Amino acid sequence: MRFRRDESGQIIVLAALGMTVIFGFLALAIDVGLLFNAKRKLQNCADAAATSAAIDYMFNASQTTARAAATAAVSGNQMSNVTPTVNFNPNITSAYHNSAAYVEVILTQPAPTFFMGMFGHKTMTISTRAVAGMPGGGNACIIVLDPHASNAMQLQGSFDVSANNCGVVVDSDSSSALSFTGAGGTLTAGYVSVVGGDSGQTSDSNPAPVKGAAAITNPFPTLTGPNPATDCTAANSNSMSSVTSSNVGTLKTSGNITCFTNSSAVSITGVTLPSGVVVFENGVNFSGTITSGTNGTTLDNYSGSFNIGTGTTMNLTAPTTAPVTSPAASAVPAGIALMQPSTNTNQIQIQKGDAFGTFTGIIYAPTAQLYLQDSGGDKSGGWTLNTDLIVGTLFDKTASLTINSYTEQFGSTSPLTAVALVE
Repeated sequence: MRFRRDESGQIIVLAALGMTVIFGFLALAIDVGLLFNAKRKLQNCADAAATSAAIDYMFNASQTTARAAATAAVSGNQMSNVTPTVNFNPNITSAYHNSAAYVEVILTQPAPTFFMGMFGHKTMTISTRAVAGMPGGGNACIIVLDPHASNAMQLQGSFDVSANNCGVVVDSDSSSALSFTGAGGTLTAGYVSVVGGDSGQTSDSNPAPVKGAAAITNPFPTLTGPNPATDCTAANSNSMSSVTSSNVGTLKTSGNITCFTNSSAVSITGVTLPSGVVVFENGVNFSGTITSGTNGTTLDNYSGSFNIGTGTTMNLTAPTTAPVTSPAASAVPAGIALMQPSTNTNQIQIQKGDAFGTFTGIIYAPTAQLYLQDSGGDKSGGWTLNTDLIVGTLFDKTASLTINSYTEQFGSTSPLTAVALVE
């Protein structure tokens, strides 16, 4: 009886049971920590493989070489025992709805366990996924950036917009972000993507707009271009001597930058522009026949409006190498044909009446309206834009517009050919 009533030693039993539980949780925590560490390393490897595959696919358009690039990246990250699964045109949720420009890589690997092995779980399978591709719109050649404007992209009357091999993306969340009026035109594109909604004769769009898409961010958020007050220093008397112009203040140059430091919009008739960047301090009106310089020209409308008048013929080709690389605030990448910094919200008009021509290069005006108006009849089929349009809003009033993606055509010379991870 005394033995039964003896309570000595109970704490040892309780401690043994408690320590068993504590060591069990400790073992679990160690194994889980090791698994998380293994998954992090595998994720880094997947990110590298997806990026390598996307870069290769962007330049070579070959699924075979892209898969080889992914495999090489995996091996380079000291995981030669892992075979990547590479998928093209994946189902993604964080980018715009058309995913043809993206590559998905999935990696799976068994990871050893220690304490869990005593319970029959000697390995655990971990899996990671990464998706990479061109930022912005991938193969979008019309990107309308205003996030809230109604009629952010407005197509009116007998417009004819043809973008057969690329896409249209409208960032506005307005219920009438994409507007069709007049029931007399046609929008043809690889795809049409709208964050908000559409209104009017939407059957004018082929294919039909896809609503509720994710917005695309500005691909050049820090691009401002040269400042005419600081980046043009020397008076110039010859490089633009052939120009017929009015209201010109002082024409200055510095390196590959030519500045019209005029007090208001300058008018230019019939000229071969200098190579490099031509900056208009307070806007410009073009007429006559305008052509770019031998090594390509970027038009930079620093402030004021940009207008191409009735009857004008303009053939503009962007530089294929960066015309200005320093200082950083003034840098301009290759491939920009016409730019307007975000501080300038004035309208850009590149067609009026029978004006026509060809732009080869990106048109970048993130806060401005690009306005195309044909009141006098298109000449030779209107404008051909070998370009990617990146504008605040777009209004096409009965104008004919043919767009061929600059990035799709010229690859490495386009600043939009950077690759980014999206998932």
